[in-house]
Amino acid sequence: MLVASFDRLIREQHPIAYARTACTHDAARRYLLWSLLDEGGWLDLCQFESQAESQVLAIGELMGRALLTQPLAFSAYVLKPLCDDMPALVDAGVILPPETHPGVGRVDEGAGAGRFVDYHGQDACYYQLYLGADRRTWGIRRYAGCDVQEMEGMDACGRLGVLPERGALAETTLTLAEADMATILRRYLAVELAQMIGAAAASLDMAIGYAKERRQFGRLIGQYQAIKHPLANAWVALDNGRYAVRALLSESEKGPSLAGTANRLVAAAAAQATKLSVQVHGGMGFAWEHDAHLFLKRVYHMGTRTRILAALLDLLPTYSIR
Repeated sequence: MLVASFDRLIREQHPIAYARTACTHDAARRYLLWSLLDEGGWLDLCQFESQAESQVLAIGELMGRALLTQPLAFSAYVLKPLCDDMPALVDAGVILPPETHPGVGRVDEGAGAGRFVDYHGQDACYYQLYLGADRRTWGIRRYAGCDVQEMEGMDACGRLGVLPERGALAETTLTLAEADMATILRRYLAVELAQMIGAAAASLDMAIGYAKERRQFGRLIGQYQAIKHPLANAWVALDNGRYAVRALLSESEKGPSLAGTANRLVAAAAAQATKLSVQVHGGMGFAWEHDAHLFLKRVYHMGTRTRILAALLDLLPTYSIR
């Protein structure tokens, strides 16, 4: 029921037609969508104790299929758990409640590791969560939306923001236990990887549908081995990625991290599927008027984020072999 409810919300309020033009919509429209997510309780996704690995994966895939243009994953799977575990951060103004101020962020190795972040308007709060030099302590910074420079990025369904070099409104060191931080980041990575799978799966579905309709030389193009075999291989690769995400969610903290392995499997499968979709659609697939490029760019854009996050999880002492 949880997945079905989220699916209905996304289909009704965030169709691909909206994602296609999301970067041109005004702040009022963005705020309306965020209010619907808050009122529906979706910012508390990480608090559902009964949420199984399959549900985390399914909800992430729905986000990816819709090319979601809201920072739901970071707010629900990073900010909300931090607020619940350390309410002093909210009292001190380091983290503002994501219900009223959508939280956008990046996770880095080191305070000065990077400055690019997804842009979601001046009403949003922008965060940098970073691992300290000792690889045991974490810090967090908050920036005002008016201080973030907006620019074009790879993702055609959104804009890119540049965090200022200085001038964070708030900054502090986190006192959360290593195991708790690892749990938060592992689930966040799993949702991000699930979004990549969802975007790639939607693109692959378009390619399969087109292969069942397009005729060449008197036959459906999907009947030719040069097309149907790569489509089948891409489908299997994405399914392998799903197994990797489930393994990541259920992994033990007493062994080596599976983050890097899961990220490599999902990123490679998603790139394979989205590139193949462009090719199967032929010249139409290479046209920007077609949606194929939207999924391709989303997958590559998200890959830059998941690669950093997976590398950080592999570095954490929590995962050293005991």
